[in-house]
Amino acid sequence: MKDAGKSRRGRAAVLVIVLLSAVLVFTGSIYYLSNVQNALWKETVTDILEITSQGRRTLDTYIRKDMDDLSLLARALEKVEAQNETAIHAYLDLFKESEGMYICADLDSGLVYIPSHSTAYPLEEEQLAVFQSMIGSGVRPPFLEGRTGVWTLGIYERFQFADGTNGYLQKTQPRAEIADEFSLSFFNDTGFSYVVNREGDILIRSQHRNSNRTFQNLFDIIDLQDNNSEQISLFRAALQEGNRGVARFRYKQEDYVFCYVPLESSPGWYVVSIVPNQVLMEQTDSIVSHSQILFIVILISVFVLAAFFIVYRNSTRRVFAAEEQARKAAESANAAKSRFLSNMSHDIRTPMNAIIGMTKLAQDHIEEPKKAAEYLKKISWSGQLLVSLINDILDLSKIESGKMTLNNNDASLVELLSGLVSIVQPTVQQKNQTFNIYMHDIQHEMLRFDSLRLNQVLLNLLSNALKFTPNGGSITVEVTESSSEREGCARYTFRVADTGIGIKPEFMEQLFTSFTREKDSRVNKIEGSGLGMAITKMIVDLMEGSIHVESEPGKGTVFTVELDLTLADEDAGISPLPALRVLVADDDKATCRSADEFLTELGLHADTVQSGRAAVDKAVKAYREGAAYDLILLDWKMPDMDGVEAVRAIRKELGPQTPLLIFSAYDWSCIETEAFEAGVTGFIQKPIFKSTLYTCIKQYVLHEDPLAVTSAGKTILAEKNILLAEDNELNQEISRELLESLGAHMDIAGDGAACVERFKASEVGHFDLILMDIHMPVMNGYEATVKIRSLKRPDAATVPIFALTADAFAEDIKMAKECGMNSHLAKPLDIPGMLRETKKYLS
Repeated sequence: MKDAGKSRRGRAAVLVIVLLSAVLVFTGSIYYLSNVQNALWKETVTDILEITSQGRRTLDTYIRKDMDDLSLLARALEKVEAQNETAIHAYLDLFKESEGMYICADLDSGLVYIPSHSTAYPLEEEQLAVFQSMIGSGVRPPFLEGRTGVWTLGIYERFQFADGTNGYLQKTQPRAEIADEFSLSFFNDTGFSYVVNREGDILIRSQHRNSNRTFQNLFDIIDLQDNNSEQISLFRAALQEGNRGVARFRYKQEDYVFCYVPLESSPGWYVVSIVPNQVLMEQTDSIVSHSQILFIVILISVFVLAAFFIVYRNSTRRVFAAEEQARKAAESANAAKSRFLSNMSHDIRTPMNAIIGMTKLAQDHIEEPKKAAEYLKKISWSGQLLVSLINDILDLSKIESGKMTLNNNDASLVELLSGLVSIVQPTVQQKNQTFNIYMHDIQHEMLRFDSLRLNQVLLNLLSNALKFTPNGGSITVEVTESSSEREGCARYTFRVADTGIGIKPEFMEQLFTSFTREKDSRVNKIEGSGLGMAITKMIVDLMEGSIHVESEPGKGTVFTVELDLTLADEDAGISPLPALRVLVADDDKATCRSADEFLTELGLHADTVQSGRAAVDKAVKAYREGAAYDLILLDWKMPDMDGVEAVRAIRKELGPQTPLLIFSAYDWSCIETEAFEAGVTGFIQKPIFKSTLYTCIKQYVLHEDPLAVTSAGKTILAEKNILLAEDNELNQEISRELLESLGAHMDIAGDGAACVERFKASEVGHFDLILMDIHMPVMNGYEATVKIRSLKRPDAATVPIFALTADAFAEDIKMAKECGMNSHLAKPLDIPGMLRETKKYLS
């Protein structure tokens, strides 16, 4: 009996413990689930606020862009008299093709100018009064456009004409189109948004299917749903005070969350996102239901409840910590990836644009071999630059760790700068910018340097100048040669100047720091990671040079790079020219001075003038006096009379005999047909070098073959036997076609072992050159080279072997030379580069 009593007391005690444990578990579960629900709801609402902020930033950016355009136009019109109708229309016509409608009103006379009308017309009194009531600049509330009957949004700015007359500029655009710029859709298309003012008036309504088209005020919607008046008052007060936040109201018989964020560009305007609360709670409900099952299992296992609960709580903490660490790691990885992609798009899109544009031009002129050849040359140059940039991507870890090395080879300053001009031309034309490139005291054109790295430096500086200089601005590049303290070198100063937005003094110290950008609304609209200047500084330091910057906000920036570059062996291909007379016309004195110096060095008599009219007068006078010029060079864009007009006038007096050439840093394809009809003989791209002028005279005056590279290639490779080791059939075909066109005899081996056997089976001295791919089956290029060099025959040690591979990093070049190769050529095969290397080894 005593044992039974103890057992009952024990069972009772266990029961009490079980009940207490169950109550504790139940209470704890309710508390836990409530916290999880609140935390998840707050996190979800924070996400909606961020999405709303993104929509607000998009709309702010859209509005600010239009404000900036109006401001630029206003600054231009402030220099114009109100009666100068022609000038006003000229400025408005610049925006004729833009989205939206631009108008300019004279508030004193009541006249209005629009791009679609050739003359001004009077405003209605009511509309004039509206315009006169607008102060400063800003955004008009949506209004019904009388002519179209469409609700419209207007951005305006007041200004004064040069004579003190009050002026008014306005850009209008249908409200529905602007709605598309900010309309947000989230949570499986259940959420939507409005733009409202402080009073709740709906200014822009989302195109979303749930957006109410009947109500004109947000509070009318809320008031009809029997919402708490105190909550409504708090919401009104928040809008009046310019706050951002979250409110919850009944709408369409269910709870909705209202997230509101103020616009920065339009004080008193808000983006309001509306999302069903039930949608926000779906994820929470799923987590709660699973948690309930878990607690039921815990209750069933009540005898081990305490231990299990402790283990569960500890494991939950570890899981949450691991999830948080994983989330932070993922965010860090995504941020790094975004910076990387943004930076590389900055560099890659530029040559890609050139390739696409030049391909279209080559297609358009496929029946004109000379033009097509010129475009294909530029495509080839841009493609080589693109390959080099891809090499940079693959070698990014070395750049960031500071292990980047230079690959110095003989390179042409002419090719480098001409390629840069071709690359930037599309952007210059698109933004209607003025672009000039000047040479000062250039005595050496062939130098020994890393052309990829120097090109990267100059392209970074030019790309920034183009991006941060507004439409109609000016970019200037100056290259000056001077003496160097280093033996066998010359100092080159590269100066890139623009009339852009400039750099604030407080940001100058951080300019060359990775991933930093100036805090400026104008800069925020421009793509980029801030890595370009850091890489530029790194390359300049590696080349033992210096880079300096001078800038003033609003007036522009000047970057100056100074490098001591090693002089290469100049090609002694410039033969004496006959005593010729050349006339050069350019409104830029520096260009005239450089051309005069180069022509004098070539032994020619040069005359220079600074206008098209002066060129016509001087050419006609010389012709009538019996001392006609042998060649006339005319700049395309001159103020009084452009190059084409001057050609037309000269041809009328001199006839067709004298060669007349147009030279410019711009793409002349848009005037090519007109120019040839006017009598232009040909075109030359700036910058002008001595070799450029020499080739021009040989081609157009002395009528000699201009294809110097091809001719030189045929001379170097004529009747030479070349063994190519390449496993890719397409690459075999391309290399065979290119080299056989230059007179070489080709023998192909499909792998390294076959190459060794082919060489062993040949007669001594049969092969003049071996081109060796690196990655091949059976035996790679390094192993094959070592095998050939170890053969017991006289030519095994002397036959030139060039690596021909896509492995183009400095360590690959070093490895190729260590195994016995004479040179390294990167794929795709660069014929001029190969010829320069071949000339060193083949007599």
